[in-house]
Amino acid sequence: MTTSHPFRAIIVGGGPVGLMAAHTFYRAGVDFVVLERQNALAVPEAAGAGIGVMPNTLRLLAQLGLLEAVEAIGTHMHPGTVVTNDGQPFSTVDTDAWCKEFHGTGWVIVHRPELMQLLYGALPEEIRQHLFPGKEVETIETTEEGVVVRCTDGSLERGSIVVGADGAHSKVRDCMRRITLQESPKAAVNEEKPFVATYRCVFGHTVSPPPGISPRDEWHMHGSGISSLLLAGSEKTWFMFSQKLPKPTRERRRYTEKDLESFMEEVGHAHCTSTLTLNDLYQTRTSCYLTDLHEGLIQHFHHDRIVLVGDAVNKQTYNTGQGWNTGVQDVVVLTNKLRALMNNETNPGVPISKRKIEAAFGLYQKERYPVVQQAVKASMMFTRTEAWNHWYDWFADRHVLPRTGGLKLIYRAFLVPANVNAQVLDFLDENNRPSGTIPWLHGSKGNKSETSPGIH
Repeated sequence: MTTSHPFRAIIVGGGPVGLMAAHTFYRAGVDFVVLERQNALAVPEAAGAGIGVMPNTLRLLAQLGLLEAVEAIGTHMHPGTVVTNDGQPFSTVDTDAWCKEFHGTGWVIVHRPELMQLLYGALPEEIRQHLFPGKEVETIETTEEGVVVRCTDGSLERGSIVVGADGAHSKVRDCMRRITLQESPKAAVNEEKPFVATYRCVFGHTVSPPPGISPRDEWHMHGSGISSLLLAGSEKTWFMFSQKLPKPTRERRRYTEKDLESFMEEVGHAHCTSTLTLNDLYQTRTSCYLTDLHEGLIQHFHHDRIVLVGDAVNKQTYNTGQGWNTGVQDVVVLTNKLRALMNNETNPGVPISKRKIEAAFGLYQKERYPVVQQAVKASMMFTRTEAWNHWYDWFADRHVLPRTGGLKLIYRAFLVPANVNAQVLDFLDENNRPSGTIPWLHGSKGNKSETSPGIH
């Protein structure tokens, strides 16, 4: 669809959330560009973590015609085993089966670089021309008429809005805060460093399965102050091992190879499976890095002509696998609001007013905030329970839940809402929507005649 309204979005960040925004904006007929700080987009590099694609996102990917392609590069897990840090099994989990029961479809693990390549390659060639690598944002200026984004290379981009999809340490969020305070020094703003790290984590993967690991194997380790997750694909095995920090921090720490080696010396003896320790996995690594796990949720998703999505809004740990999926939902709801805004305009050729844009952003935050808040709380709870943050976490996790089937009930209570609250693009049909025992709360208007993919 080519809109008659001069509306243009500047998406900052070409990661998995930014690329999903490119897909949804394209399908909605929203003119856009993507500015990515890195010098290349969707590079088939070896480094990169695994991303869990949950039922809510699989449902959207089906709408976009990408489901089969993502399933082809992803892996569904077998039932998983939970062990102590000395390798003793004490519980099992079967999240893929639970997802199928509750939602009608399971979940898959994919390699982040492969997902990026898929999303990038699935865009039409003429749309990929709107994606620009090597563009690091320096400043953002807003006016009554639009926005101007200046990059560090001296180039300018002009548009109607800026969408910050640039991660937990978002430059767009910093610019939004600065603009708000310039307008009113006493205004309520997000904290300068809104997210807190209580844990740090090693993320690694191997190209070939380590000894004793088969495709679709899933292993969890729960211990005092530590926890881990291992997921085996057909060709790659991903492992994540977290440790509680001596004290929480809001700072952004960049760990060195020496720091990683010290981490391995400290906790490498702990088991990740009944037979393999972290050191064993480390010896087979293709890539491995150490980072702090920041967590939290900001209070203000937007200001003026700037709006935030994904990790710029909230940061979760890997424990529930909802991080990217939450960002995708941000993009879906925002896309629906922007398309409705454009379609409701009655003055072709006249720029949409800032007041109407801010109203659309307000509706976006109103819908997303309670859902994101619940997802963040669930992530924090799972992280601390698995690392036995208190004696009662240890007692419940080690003794009560395994004997009562409580893990499935916990999943039902805390993670199902993130899926069933999912929205889809309300202007595209859903063919063969998955159906489980718990109904989806939102559907599609399904009027394909209202739109045809395009960009002006």
